[in-house]
Amino acid sequence: MNNPDNPDNPFNEPVLAKPIDRRIILVAGVILMASLGSVYAWSFFTKPLQEAYHWNNAQVSLVFSLAVAGLGFAALYTGPLVSKLGGRRLMIRSAKFFVAGYLIAALGLFLGSGIIGDISSPVVSWISFSILAIGYGAIGGIGLGTGYVASVSTVAGWFPDKKGFATGMIVMGFGIGALFMSKVFAPFSMKLASNNVAVAFVFIAGVFAVIMAIACRYIYSPHATAGLLHHKPSEADNYEPLLHQRVRLWLICFTYSLAGLGIISMLSPLMQDVSSAANPGLSATELAAAGATLIAIASIGNSLGRLFWAWASDLIGRVNVFILLLGSGGIAYLMLPYVASPFLFSILICYVIASYGGGFGTIPSLISDLYGAKRMSALHGLVLTGWATAGLMAPPFFGYLYDKFPDQAANYVYYICAGSLLFSTVLVFTFKRLHKHCIMPVPASQSQA
Repeated sequence: MNNPDNPDNPFNEPVLAKPIDRRIILVAGVILMASLGSVYAWSFFTKPLQEAYHWNNAQVSLVFSLAVAGLGFAALYTGPLVSKLGGRRLMIRSAKFFVAGYLIAALGLFLGSGIIGDISSPVVSWISFSILAIGYGAIGGIGLGTGYVASVSTVAGWFPDKKGFATGMIVMGFGIGALFMSKVFAPFSMKLASNNVAVAFVFIAGVFAVIMAIACRYIYSPHATAGLLHHKPSEADNYEPLLHQRVRLWLICFTYSLAGLGIISMLSPLMQDVSSAANPGLSATELAAAGATLIAIASIGNSLGRLFWAWASDLIGRVNVFILLLGSGGIAYLMLPYVASPFLFSILICYVIASYGGGFGTIPSLISDLYGAKRMSALHGLVLTGWATAGLMAPPFFGYLYDKFPDQAANYVYYICAGSLLFSTVLVFTFKRLHKHCIMPVPASQSQA
């Protein structure tokens, strides 16, 4: 609850003897986001789960879809709470849900490993899978959404003079966490657990509990005497978002997420098709390696794109950056059907995924510019439901196209993604005049009135 007796510390958070360096808060936020970003490495556990529990692709994918949905809709609920409960309390709540998700998922896997019966029994399989899905997907997803919005809003409040850079760093942490988890932490955990996913989940939960608890100790909400030191009142502080503007912001996030998540879900098969056409002599193992390499490189591009485009928005403006990254991404998709070189194909794919990441790095700052820092968290949470919706729709829809029209699916995907991004570009352009008005400073006489 807020503390009306002390307006400089409304959330009853610890007060330091001397002001804290805001860069420490930025680092703590990045660490928290990197921990949460590990959810993107879920596919690493797909084959071990299928081999041990005999679940099909649809079942295992459903767990990740639930986590995506949980993130988006928990963000919608959490957004308005940031200004009421403060960043520290919400991030601690996020850590508890996130770690509990791994532990509950591990419980489900332990039950399915013979404790309540053989996994071949439909009842045992259903119980085990349901607990896994509730834990990792639903409960863990709540932790994801809570931490994502709270981290971005809190850190952005400490850097009103460098909003793009700060939010870019935070959301880049999410991408780095996925890469580190899939390439380092998950393989190490599975090796330590002798390839037992349940044991690995317990170990992962323990490590994240320690890391996130330490990081939360260095999170402080941006109080008026500290975090908003560089804040300059603007027209955005008094501008109320209209319904059609909220809808357009949601559609922007939905459309660029549709293109990004859709292509990410098909990276390996698309790369294998291009490589096979360019060099028919490649073996299945070599083709799979090419697909895996592109996924890793694209993950790096996703992470760097979040920081680069957000940082660029501090220099040339949020709307200008969005027009550039979405428009150029749409053009890149239109070029892909005519690319036969695996190398050029990889470059274009990495670029469009970097642009997808750039959208996430820039949109919090765009919202803050339009409607003020106090309303950013609530509107950011709303916008993220667009990403969640795209996450539920894009992978299965593009997978259906690939199954139904194997010879033409790639081109269909490229054109759908291009259309989505170009439509999104038009939507962003409609905010240009409003953005120019909202970033105008309010005269000192008015701001003090």
